Amino acid sequence: MLREIKMPEKTRWVASMACKYALVLLGAVLYTLLVARGAEAKAARKYEAWQERWVNEYITQQEAARLGMPVDPQEAQLDAEAQALARVLYGVKDNSTDDLRTYCWCVFNRVDSPDYADTLEEVIEQPSQWMRYDPENPVIESLYQLAREELEAWHNGATRPCSADFIYMTWSPLEIVLRNTWTNGSSTRYWRIKE
Repeated sequence: MLREIKMPEKTRWVASMACKYALVLLGAVLYTLLVARGAEAKAARKYEAWQERWVNEYITQQEAARLGMPVDPQEAQLDAEAQALARVLYGVKDNSTDDLRTYCWCVFNRVDSPDYADTLEEVIEQPSQWMRYDPENPVIESLYQLAREELEAWHNGATRPCSADFIYMTWSPLEIVLRNTWTNGSSTRYWRIKE
């Protein structure tokens, strides 16, 4: 037969608090483990994508060398940038062609801005910047071709369709509009390609 053991009020309070703190500590440990596992999985995916891209570029260059064709480093760089930009465009692929071109110039303007990274790939890979962007997004041929056209215009110094200070955007399924300020205000200017 079990007997009820009476504990003094202070002892019960201490025991209750110890249980609560133990549960909080256990929760913190579990949360830390889950976050670490998620970060590890993300790093593994990023490494695999990098490895696949490197292997594909290496094989392409090896194939060109095997066939006696010269390997053009500028062409290889342009191809890599077009693929990266096509993956960004995939997130807004249902918008109009004009919107996709507008989106490209937001990326280019950020590369040209002193407030962002210096390369296209680094600007693209900054977290939470591009609508539904994932480095695993597929490279669709039509998006790749559009990206190549806009990249060539940007790299070749063609007349910029907008000034370089349009580094922010407003997105909707109906249109993508660039703006020159983070928040909309009286000094905000807007731009969108309209052909």
